[in-house]
Amino acid sequence: MIEIADLLAVGSAALIGHGPSSFPGVSVNSREIVPGELFFALKGNRDGHEFVLDAIRAGAAGVVVEREIPGVPAGTTVVKVADTLTALQSAGAARRARSDATVIAVTGSVGKTTTKSMLAHVLGSRFPVLSNKKSFNNHIGVPLNLSSIGPEHTHVVAEIGTNHRGEIDALAALVSPDIAVVTNVGFAHIGNFANRAELADEKTDLLRRVRPGGLWIINGDDELVRSVVARQPPPEGIRMVRVGFEIGNDIQANDVRFDESGTTGTVTTDGVTTRFEVAISGRHFVYAVLVTLAVGRACGISLEGGVEALRTFTAPPGRASLARVTPNLLLLDDSYNASPDATLAALELLGGMPAAVRIAMLGEMRELGGHSGELHALVGKTAASAATHLIVVGEATRDLVDAAHAEGFDPARIWSVLSARDALAIVAPIVAAADTSCAVLAKGSRLMHMERVPLGLAGATVGCSLAVCPLYIHCADCPKLEAG
Repeated sequence: MIEIADLLAVGSAALIGHGPSSFPGVSVNSREIVPGELFFALKGNRDGHEFVLDAIRAGAAGVVVEREIPGVPAGTTVVKVADTLTALQSAGAARRARSDATVIAVTGSVGKTTTKSMLAHVLGSRFPVLSNKKSFNNHIGVPLNLSSIGPEHTHVVAEIGTNHRGEIDALAALVSPDIAVVTNVGFAHIGNFANRAELADEKTDLLRRVRPGGLWIINGDDELVRSVVARQPPPEGIRMVRVGFEIGNDIQANDVRFDESGTTGTVTTDGVTTRFEVAISGRHFVYAVLVTLAVGRACGISLEGGVEALRTFTAPPGRASLARVTPNLLLLDDSYNASPDATLAALELLGGMPAAVRIAMLGEMRELGGHSGELHALVGKTAASAATHLIVVGEATRDLVDAAHAEGFDPARIWSVLSARDALAIVAPIVAAADTSCAVLAKGSRLMHMERVPLGLAGATVGCSLAVCPLYIHCADCPKLEAG
């Protein structure tokens, strides 16, 4: 719920069209307007000012613009500002400041979207929860999420991402969290940072924005996170909870096992051990489980209550989703995006599947800068022991292939192609000809759209011929996708 006063507080803002003084939500996409919402005309690849009238026709009750738009009908609220993005961020921060909801912010190199979704699920078993849609975790998505806080919400889960130094601090200032979660520090976006130590400083900037009396929840197994916290411990009045597998963590996991049906294990805290199970496979997802249980306890959900709620959690699409398409074909769709850490975890999961044929379909990883060669090589080395067949997609995968060769991987079982569609054309006959069990992993940068492989193997027809797609969407949402 955004109030007009939130906008007029922005420097140089002026009300030039009179209409409603409050709005149930905001949007930056004229095609996704919910009647009564406020439309912000942002300038990006396309200038949002070109779509102001479309937004009003779709039901927008107000618009925020940088210049006057001819033809705006009477009764529409029009606020003119110097910069619409700044206005959106200011409005989101103002809405958060007026809310009494408990705000939980999550960041990390790997697993933050799954952690966010798991948190929203478990907290939602007891409370009215607002969580950001999809993975809207940037300078636009975060304020959009905050602007949607309603009077009914008692808890808000905000995912926060970064590409460059300083972004997390800026977004965390808008969010002003009561609880901050740092899942890990890996190699994601390392190409935009001097080294992993600088990336650790970036991730842990979130902790410094926690409100007085708040809570830090960190991965106690992550050496870089521990190092930063040792140098900059929590201020007086702020508590810290460490989660992980290692002895000494406040919430510790043990006896973890996983198969295609999910992951099981035990969690111990305050001398009490409880068994958990969750329908998402992989040892790395246990950190999301531990974080979720820690947040749940901080919000009044008992350990037993949190474990019970986890039983009904399902993974977001494209994030280690396991589906048995036929009795002999298991699809591991981890195609939403790829960092080195997440790819290594996915390969570990593939290697643990009870299948005679294990096919790793790996798209190139991006934003690795000068580390690209060594990190692709690390993935290739791991793939050599996890897979029986390797199909790589993209121009940056030469080091991956060379590393697999060096580990003794049969060259006859390695294919290099430029698009996921080409990869699908290779894997489909392999699967069709196999007279034994097959497990297929699809993983790669978002722009490689590796989801075309599991979609195709499941019977859909992807009509797009692009090797690299400029649209940051899932192919399941693309008009060029045809049902099988």
